[in-house]
Amino acid sequence: MGIFSKFKDNYEKNIVIEILNEQFKRIEPLGLLTFDHKKLSIELVENLWSNSASYLNGSIHKRPARIVFSIAALSNGLECLAKDDVQNQKALLVLLRDLFAEVDVNRSQYGLKAVDVELLEIASKIYVEFSQDLSNEVSVSEQVNLESYQTWDEWYAVFQAEAAFHFDKLGKFNCLEYMDKSPLQRAYQENIDPKPLAKVFAEETDFENVFKGSA
Repeated sequence: MGIFSKFKDNYEKNIVIEILNEQFKRIEPLGLLTFDHKKLSIELVENLWSNSASYLNGSIHKRPARIVFSIAALSNGLECLAKDDVQNQKALLVLLRDLFAEVDVNRSQYGLKAVDVELLEIASKIYVEFSQDLSNEVSVSEQVNLESYQTWDEWYAVFQAEAAFHFDKLGKFNCLEYMDKSPLQRAYQENIDPKPLAKVFAEETDFENVFKGSA
């Protein structure tokens, strides 16, 4: 059992390493990543595994979906490997943005489990934190991100739709119309992706406090 489990661990890690390596190759034309693709992919996976093996190896939870494993490795890399490296932070943020979007669009396909949801929540918070930290940096990745959002109204429409989806999924009342929009307008001006921001907003907002603030 122990030998088989170790074999399975290595098999899953190698698949995620290849997923990450292919993702890094995909964004190579942006010129953001300064690390070697393969070495970075291995380091991201091994670093996450050393810190969070119980989430990944099936010993407590079921193993997460590989795309979620990939997202968790990238977000952990933001905190551990690229904390003071702005250029490589941007590369990881671009990939996180795209992988979050893939999970949102094809959620049913991945059969997400409790461990997936937990890992995605952790990764979303890290993503938003680092996106905000880089808000004063103008990059190719951010320009690509905003090509679909030429105006505040377009950006806000996407945020509204995404927030409504997550409020409904969480069984919460959608309080968006009652809140001060100025923080969201700043997020738009700072090139923050509305979709992951909307997810975190829906999960963390206490609508009772919003009502009190608007009274």
